[in-house]
Amino acid sequence: MEQAVFGKEKILKFRRLADASTNKAAKLALQIEHTITYDTNSDSQMTKDGPINYDGGLTTSIEISAISTRDEVNEMLRQSVLKREVLEVWEIDLGSEKDGKYAAKYGQGRLSEWEDPANVEEAAQFTTTFNVNGELQDGEVSLTPDEIATIQYAFADTEPKTSGGSGK
Repeated sequence: MEQAVFGKEKILKFRRLADASTNKAAKLALQIEHTITYDTNSDSQMTKDGPINYDGGLTTSIEISAISTRDEVNEMLRQSVLKREVLEVWEIDLGSEKDGKYAAKYGQGRLSEWEDPANVEEAAQFTTTFNVNGELQDGEVSLTPDEIATIQYAFADTEPKTSGGSGK
């Protein structure tokens, strides 16, 4: 019987593209939810023989919400909006482990906004949208035992890219 996929099994990791040769990707702490949206702008044209349909291309975005923290990842994401920096993102499926690798989606793009309300009765929670350049790429990534322990359950890689290769 097929097993259900649970949202808690999918995490996001981020890194500034400018830091790809020196820094590992970092997990966004206290994630609440993210939604990947694939959108094709289709249109139709009426002809004497009937309508024809065509598409205007694919756009991909990731809506993200998380509890705000005073860590480097939150600050890097917020600053990337202000400085209009290109980021890398990985959606890693922790339930897909096979031979020490995890199925992942990888993309590059920018956060388009940063909203960080401070409600008196709740933990501060931010929302943002990551707009992917091109299409998300499917692949596999490695996670260290320390990263797996931090998660508390159980293309390009999340390791720093070397000058001689793709970082895999």
